[in-house]
Amino acid sequence: MNLLYTKSFDNTLKKIKSHQKELSNLKTIKSILESSTDFNELKNNPLIKLYGFEQLKYQLNEFYSFNLGKNGGVIRLIIKPDEYNPRNIYLVFISYKHYEDFSEERVIYYDE
Repeated sequence: MNLLYTKSFDNTLKKIKSHQKELSNLKTIKSILESSTDFNELKNNPLIKLYGFEQLKYQLNEFYSFNLGKNGGVIRLIIKPDEYNPRNIYLVFISYKHYEDFSEERVIYYDE
């Protein structure tokens, strides 16, 4: 799968360097994403359950998240599958406050 980055992700990535366990888990999750051929294969991969993979609810249901703390914690990686190409996935945001600091309106995509 192709990983597509947003400006929002790049801006929130800077802060994770002080969270070594979460940074390590982020690298593992990115590896899992890259090794998947498409989003449907990703959803069926049993490894993602270790990282609390879930679809967000209500108005944010286009987004999915991974728990970077693995066994609890509030730091989440938020992703979004590309609606036009199932082989692409956007790394949207890293939430440090269990989604309280995330809103769809604040996501800034790079111009394609």
